[in-house]
Amino acid sequence: MTYEEIEYFCKRFDEINESKEPVRTNRLSFLMTDMEQAYNIPNFYTAAYSFNNPEVMKLYREVQHARFFKEVR
Repeated sequence: MTYEEIEYFCKRFDEINESKEPVRTNRLSFLMTDMEQAYNIPNFYTAAYSFNNPEVMKLYREVQHARFFKEVR
């Protein structure tokens, strides 16, 4: 993991946030999938992974919480 990789995903997140719903949430979901594949993020929370990859998990959680689910909110 390099700074440039994280920066790429951060910029992509910022660009997606400019979109309107429902496209925004769909694109955020794709971003999460891309991050999961790029960083081998486990399907279920593990403290060890979070501890060893704090920058990745910080961004991943931001993306995760930014999604809008009509039924939930």
